[in-house]
Amino acid sequence: MRQYITAADKILMVVSACLIVASYVFANAVAVQGSVVVIQVDGVTVHKALLSETQRITVKGVHGELIVETRERKVAITQADCPNHICVKTGWRSRSGEVIVCVPNKALVRIIAADQKGVRATTG
Repeated sequence: MRQYITAADKILMVVSACLIVASYVFANAVAVQGSVVVIQVDGVTVHKALLSETQRITVKGVHGELIVETRERKVAITQADCPNHICVKTGWRSRSGEVIVCVPNKALVRIIAADQKGVRATTG
C-alpha cells in the first residue's frame, strides 16, 4: 500500500513551519525591545539603561575603569583596566539573562527584561 502526501498535507506543513518561525522571531523581538542593562560594581548597582539606547558609560571598578557601550540593542565592555581583558573578549550581548563579568574589577553587566525585578536563582 502506497502512502501519498496530498496538497493539503504540504500546505499544513508550510503553514506550521511559518508559525513556528514567526513565534520565535516575535518572542525575541519583544524580549530585546524591553530589555534593561544593569551595571553593578561590588554588588552595588551603579547604572541602569534601556538596551535600545546608544550610550558609552564609564564605570569605576575596584581595579580600574571600564567602558561599557550599548548600541543596536547590544551591550559590551569595550575597554577595561584589568590584566587579562576577558570581559572585553566576551564581546556583544543582546539577550535577556546574558551576563558580562570583569572579575578583577568586581563588575557585572547583565541584561534583564524590563519587568524582571531581580535575579531568578542563586548558587553557592
